[in-house]
Amino acid sequence: MIKVSIKGIEIVQVFLRALPLGVKTTTARGMAEYLIGDERHGLKHYPPYKHVPYSQIGGFVSDRQRRYVMARITEGSIDPGISASNGYFRDAWQISGEAPRYNIVNDVGYAGFLVGDAEQSLHSQKQGWKKISHTIADNISGAFQNAVAKVNEWLREHG
Repeated sequence: MIKVSIKGIEIVQVFLRALPLGVKTTTARGMAEYLIGDERHGLKHYPPYKHVPYSQIGGFVSDRQRRYVMARITEGSIDPGISASNGYFRDAWQISGEAPRYNIVNDVGYAGFLVGDAEQSLHSQKQGWKKISHTIADNISGAFQNAVAKVNEWLREHG
C-alpha cells in the first residue's frame, strides 16, 4: 500500500490554510483528483512498456528462479517483450479521508516497489517508472490550475 500526503509542500499548505472550509474542501478534492489523473497524466499514467532483461538488473537470484522463469516462457504464460499489465495498479488509486484532509492511496501490495520513493525496485526504475515524488512534482502546477477552476466553480454556485 502506498499513501500520498502533501505535508512537505509548504506552498500548498500556506495556500490551503488561507481558504474558508467550503473552498478548502473543494480545492483539496480538486488537487487530489488532478494528481491521480488518468491514462495521460498523473499517478494513473503508465510509462510506455520497455522490456528489461534480467541481465540488466543483476541477473537471476538463483538457478531455481531461472528455471522457473524459463519454464513459464516455454509454457507461454510469460511472453518477454510483451507487457503483462492488467491495469490493477492504475485502477487502485483512490481518494480517501475526510474533507478537507484527503489522502491519495493505492492499496495494491506492490505499489511501493513500482513507484515508492524509498523502495522502488531497480527493475521498475529501468522500465521507466517515475517515483511518486517526481510524478507529483511534474503535476503540481496542473493540480493548482484544477484547484483554481474548482474554486471558481464553487464561488459561482455559492454566490
